[in-house]
Amino acid sequence: MFIYWFIPFIYMKFCEIGVYHHDCWFTDAISNFPELHVREISGRVYQENDNKRIVKGVYKIISGKSEDTKGFTNQTKKNNDVLEVKPLTNDLVQVAWNAPVTSYDAVLNSGCTIGSACYSKDGYEAYSLFAESPDNIKKLLSEMEQIGEVKLFSLKNDLPDVDKFGLTAKQKQAVAAAISMGYYEWPKKVNLEELAARIGMKRRALQENLRKAESKIMPGMLDELTGE
Repeated sequence: MFIYWFIPFIYMKFCEIGVYHHDCWFTDAISNFPELHVREISGRVYQENDNKRIVKGVYKIISGKSEDTKGFTNQTKKNNDVLEVKPLTNDLVQVAWNAPVTSYDAVLNSGCTIGSACYSKDGYEAYSLFAESPDNIKKLLSEMEQIGEVKLFSLKNDLPDVDKFGLTAKQKQAVAAAISMGYYEWPKKVNLEELAARIGMKRRALQENLRKAESKIMPGMLDELTGE
């Protein structure tokens, strides 16, 4: 049982959370290949077929060894819920599976803003999230506990107080996702196209929201640095 009684007393900006999702092909595969870094890079596609919900996504496998990618793919095929595993390139694979409930559903239902699609971390399915209310995090932890073992990797408040810059909700979401996913790091951990896909925003809209947010934040940051 994950203990989170202390959370209402913490004002949170960022949260990185993981779940060991029992009977899930993704958790099973990353547990068998902990040295790999696997990240979902596409928006998910949902289909209804014979009263079953089929989910499809594309995953990037980061490894210097081709045999690791092959091993991950073969492990994925063994799961009874997996319907199709289609290698697209040396490091990209498309997976379709039966999924009445996913960890992604819990994230969406929590009211949190998704900073990243699903990725592997220490054998867990992990997400980076942005939340304006601690209640959203508490709700997410509770829902995640229903599908597996939960691990809270970090709680951060690293984002500047963006409210004082007059950002819109979309601009705040764009900045939060960009920071948490490493868009501003060098080298970038994610490009604009990948970032847009992971948060479900069109590339042009994301680019425009980031541009407008930066134009509001940077002058204010300069004033603080110069003491004006």
